[in-house]
Amino acid sequence: MKLSANTFVYEVGQVPIDKALESLKGLGFQYIDLAAYQSADPTLMTQDKRRELVKRFKGEGFTSSQLLLVHTQDIASSDEKKREKALDYMKKTTEFQLELGGKQVLVCWGCGVTESTIPHEQSWIYSVETIGEYASWCAGDGVLVGLEMDPHVYFVVNSMERMAKILEDINQPNVYPNVDIGHMCITRESPVTLSKFRGRILHVHLSETDTFEHTNSILGTGSADFFAYLKMVEALEADKTCREKNEILTAGIEMGEPGGEVDDPDRWMKESLAYLDRAVPGLEL
Repeated sequence: MKLSANTFVYEVGQVPIDKALESLKGLGFQYIDLAAYQSADPTLMTQDKRRELVKRFKGEGFTSSQLLLVHTQDIASSDEKKREKALDYMKKTTEFQLELGGKQVLVCWGCGVTESTIPHEQSWIYSVETIGEYASWCAGDGVLVGLEMDPHVYFVVNSMERMAKILEDINQPNVYPNVDIGHMCITRESPVTLSKFRGRILHVHLSETDTFEHTNSILGTGSADFFAYLKMVEALEADKTCREKNEILTAGIEMGEPGGEVDDPDRWMKESLAYLDRAVPGLEL
């Protein structure tokens, strides 16, 4: 299993993507989970900037292990125009992932946010329809669509039980569950929960928690038991699943929260690497 670096911590720390990639190269990373947010949001880039970033990404030898679709909170909205806008963002951002040479994308925000003005069942239907349409659009290019479980009551998918159900309802072969260890710690779903996803795991997020809040702090400063979950992922032969898709199994270091504070992204990353070296030996950059 390889380690990847999620660029979100740099965006929260107000470090633009160019400088972030420079730092991550210096730290020895090859695999990058690129957050399509702020300076790394391709929908906000000029064409020249976009081409320049792709050229640099490939020139530095980076592998785009996952691209995070950050602005997907409206995919279950009762407002059709908001759903269409979110879907348009998802498609444009996915095109950028293909330009980078990557195949994996992640639908963030727990597959959408529920609303108090409509039944939760209707939010579920909107989410299933939007993701289903998106996955069909992705299939022709071989894009692998990961879904995020977010551990709060207002998300459409807020447990791995609901993750299993939405995968069943979407029923598309290129849709997969993302495994976020910090999220699973909050929902009190043990590593054995992952057994139901044998043959479906392609990517892992290493995020921190204080057991009640998704802190996304420096790894090792909270209570997430990374070793236990990663051991289960390996037991389920996720590496074999990835090889069948010509992918490399990666575990991404995910830190930083929207509106939060990160004083020094490089320090956060270095301290997290040092912790993982002690707590989960065998992970490679």
